Amino acid sequence: MNRATIAIEGQLSHYGRVLEEAGFHVVPLDHDALGIAQAIVVQGTNNNLLGIQDPESLAPMINAEGMTPDEVLNAVEARAIHRH
Repeated sequence: MNRATIAIEGQLSHYGRVLEEAGFHVVPLDHDALGIAQAIVVQGTNNNLLGIQDPESLAPMINAEGMTPDEVLNAVEARAIHRH
């Protein structure tokens, strides 16, 4: 089964490892990732996503601030967009 692609901010690599172990495809959060990610994991809610006022991604943004890696994994599993 092909799992969702998840984009994460660079400083959140420890979350990325947990997501990869669960079978997700993890990519760095950059402009290209916005078009392919089924969920985006960021640290903090005041982030100006890549300097873009209105990011062109429908993927849910998950704020990992204060969350454990397992909590982030649960949020991704619950909220990732399922594309076929």
